[in-house]
Amino acid sequence: MQQSYENKYKDVQSHVLENEILRVEILPKWGAKIASIIFKPIEYELLWQNPNKTFKKSLYAEQFAEGESACFDDMFPNISSSYYEKAPWKGIEMPDHGEVWSLPWNLTILNQNIEMEVNGVRFPYRFKKKMHLDEGTIYLSYEVENLSPYQFDFIWSAHPLFNANANMEFIVPEGMDEIVNSVDGKRLGSYGSKYNFPEAILDSGKVFRLDKVPPINDFGYQKYYFTTPVTEGWCSLLDPQNEIKIHLEYPKESVKYLGMWLNEGGYAGQYNIAPEPCTGAMDRVDFSNIWGMNSFMKPFETCKWYLNISVNVLVV
Repeated sequence: MQQSYENKYKDVQSHVLENEILRVEILPKWGAKIASIIFKPIEYELLWQNPNKTFKKSLYAEQFAEGESACFDDMFPNISSSYYEKAPWKGIEMPDHGEVWSLPWNLTILNQNIEMEVNGVRFPYRFKKKMHLDEGTIYLSYEVENLSPYQFDFIWSAHPLFNANANMEFIVPEGMDEIVNSVDGKRLGSYGSKYNFPEAILDSGKVFRLDKVPPINDFGYQKYYFTTPVTEGWCSLLDPQNEIKIHLEYPKESVKYLGMWLNEGGYAGQYNIAPEPCTGAMDRVDFSNIWGMNSFMKPFETCKWYLNISVNVLVV
C-alpha cells in the first residue's frame, strides 16, 4: 500500500511516496527533483548523491553544476544553454539544463498520489508532472501546454543520475546500433563523431564497449545519442553487483530519442550513469533542428508522454 507524507531531505522540505518495495523522495520547491529512490528489499539508493550534508540551493538560470548537480531532474525546454532562433523569442537565452529544474513547483496531493506543475519564465508554457507507485514501478506522466499562438521548439529529457559500478550493462532494443557523440571528450573525441554500438572502434584503434560501465577513473565521461529514433520504447541497466535491474519504459511515438550520460569519474569525480529518454536530441534546440532530431509544439498545443521506472531483482 502506498503512503504519502512530508519529510526533510538534508536541510530542505521534501515529499515522500513509499510502498513495500520503493521509497521515493521529491523536492517540489527545487525543480520537483527526485532526490532519492530506495529499493527497500536491499535498502539500496539508486540515485547518485551529492556528498555535501546540506542541499546546494540553486538560483533560476544558474549553471546546473552550481546547484546540487545530483539525483534525477527533468530538463526542459532544452539541455545545453543556447539562444532561441525563431520569432517571437529570437535571441532569448535558454538556460543551462533548461528552466524547470531550478524553479519552485506547486504540489497537490490527490488520493496518495502527487501532482506538480510549474510555468515557464522566459517562454510561455505550463509543465505538469504526476507520480504514483505500484509495487516496484514509479509511474511518471507528463503534460506540457503551449500557452502561445506560436510554434514552440523544445527538448524534454530525463536526467536520472543512477549510481554506477563496474560491469553494469546498458541494454537497448534491437536495431539501435549507431551513436553520435554530443560532448567533446578524451574517449569519444569531438562533437558529431559517430560510432557503432555496442562496440566502438576509437581513433586509437582500440575497442570500447559502450554498453559496459568501466571501473571508476579520472579520465572518462561521455554523452551520446543513438542516431535514429528508438525502435522500441524501453532501455535497461543491469547491475550484477547489487543484483538489480532498472528498466525504463516510454512511448516511442513521442519520446523518440535516447541519450546516454556516463561519468566514469572524469567529470567532477562523480561515478554515475544516466540513460536519457528524450523528445529531441543533441542537447540544444538549434542543434536538434540541424540534425533533424527535434520536437515542437504547435500553437496552443498540449503534448503528453510518460516515463515508467521499474526496479527488480536481477535474475541470472
